[in-house]
Amino acid sequence: MPVLRHVRQAAAFIAVTVQRACHNSFIEWAKGGEAHAKYTVSSVIFVAQIVCVAIGWMLAHSTGGQADLKKCFDKGNLSKFAHIGLIYALGDIFEMESVNYIDSSTYTVLSQSKLIITATLMWILDGSAQSMMQWFILFTTSSGMLEYVLVGKAKGGAMVFSVFGVCLAIVKVCISCYVAVLNTKALKRDSNPFPVQFSCLKVSWAFASLVYMVVKDGILGDGMWGEWTHRTVVLVFCGFILKTLFNQYLLKVLDAIWKNISEAIGVILVYFGRVIFLGGKYDPTVFNAGVTVVLACIAYVLSKESKAKKSDVGDELNPEMYPDLTT
Repeated sequence: MPVLRHVRQAAAFIAVTVQRACHNSFIEWAKGGEAHAKYTVSSVIFVAQIVCVAIGWMLAHSTGGQADLKKCFDKGNLSKFAHIGLIYALGDIFEMESVNYIDSSTYTVLSQSKLIITATLMWILDGSAQSMMQWFILFTTSSGMLEYVLVGKAKGGAMVFSVFGVCLAIVKVCISCYVAVLNTKALKRDSNPFPVQFSCLKVSWAFASLVYMVVKDGILGDGMWGEWTHRTVVLVFCGFILKTLFNQYLLKVLDAIWKNISEAIGVILVYFGRVIFLGGKYDPTVFNAGVTVVLACIAYVLSKESKAKKSDVGDELNPEMYPDLTT
């Protein structure tokens, strides 16, 4: 039913947006007041992927029984999503390394190019063309996010900048955009239920995360796990696991553009939540920049929904416009 499908799409979009807005707060809270987290980031990512694999298996068994569970171990299904999971893991690695050289605001500025990059990749890989109006709206959205971050940063704090870190961040953005489009195509073209697709994707993702954890924090570091607390466990489940579940389902029912728009709105919600709940100082300039981004995102969504209208004369001369007169 069209109504049920729209409700499901709206619910997925809202869930991703709210979770994305809370994700950074979970990361800050998990540090326990320390400047740097005592747990290793690679261990958090690895555990989150392993749990996601188990969740995928349980969902497959609960919705499709033993038949769907067997599909999760099928070599054909695993190989179909193996390269996508590896690329996702590679994007995680570049993201974790880039934040060691640049601050979060600089990374946010660079990541806002993903809307335009994703639209370009969807046009090249999937044939989903954007109209001239949509391209200008995308540029407006990215410009608004740039203003939001720079104005907010100018109110206090020094910006950490590194050419190497910028290069890592740009590579991560390109990887993220490419794999999101690739994953959208794979999810929609594959006939298996979503839990089967999800678990197969996470198997290769978890394996790549394990290799990275062993090499970086095991062989080349002081310990693969660091110090875990109850806050770390909450971060894994309420942060990374919910994030990946919601994101993958959003890609299943919508597309990568909606995911990126959700993330852009989520950044604005972080500021609003900080003012309302965490005692942050309200600034009208930053607020106006945030509203500009939200309105630009809504305009882009509406532009995708609206179809090109034919001329009134053409509609009047079209016999299909008068179904009641046909015999």
